[in-house]
Amino acid sequence: EGKPYKSNGGEMEWNEELQMEVPKGWEVKPLKDVCSKIGSGATPKGGKESYCTSGISLIRSMNVFDYHFDNGNLAFIDEKQAKGLNNVAVEKDDVLLNITGVSVARCCMVPESILPARVNQHVMIIRSKKEDFLSHYILCSLCYSSNKSRLLGISQSGSTREAITKAEVETFYLLMPDQTVAKLFDENARKVFTSLQTTIELNQVLLQLKALLLSKLATIEN
Repeated sequence: EGKPYKSNGGEMEWNEELQMEVPKGWEVKPLKDVCSKIGSGATPKGGKESYCTSGISLIRSMNVFDYHFDNGNLAFIDEKQAKGLNNVAVEKDDVLLNITGVSVARCCMVPESILPARVNQHVMIIRSKKEDFLSHYILCSLCYSSNKSRLLGISQSGSTREAITKAEVETFYLLMPDQTVAKLFDENARKVFTSLQTTIELNQVLLQLKALLLSKLATIEN
């Protein structure tokens, strides 16, 4: 009815793991229990020098921002290189999480426009089970302030370099909704994020066009 759950009479129950009340029927689960894949990739042999001007997209940490994907510096690899990274092929609705460096814990959804794609070793694929409708919920949960702080805390513990391991992502606990709520959330969030990504990509095209026009104007003036 457009009102907050609890104040509209939604049933709550005490959760021992979180030490707080949560909506009835919701559970706290590690990501490994609700995901079919969690894993990062690798840089093809030859590094940057081996990248192509077109082909299969190679997603790097510089492409992943909270809630949106930036394809301005998107790298590409050929079919042979991609075949060597088939185990980290990206699929529609995959959540991408930066796991190393200064951009650690940034998180977004992969846009369909850059598929097929692979990820390098700095980016982790988090693929929820399709039947649970949790991809957008997981994205928003990982970007939520308290969970973001937990991820940043994990990345800064026990190492001289900011990093999050696969095991730490697999055992990262989130409060999960029941399937009815998850499906409704996914339907609405999908519309919002599709619109957001479309706007971002359009802005990038306009900026490229602007740069091209300014370059041509400078040539004419000379």
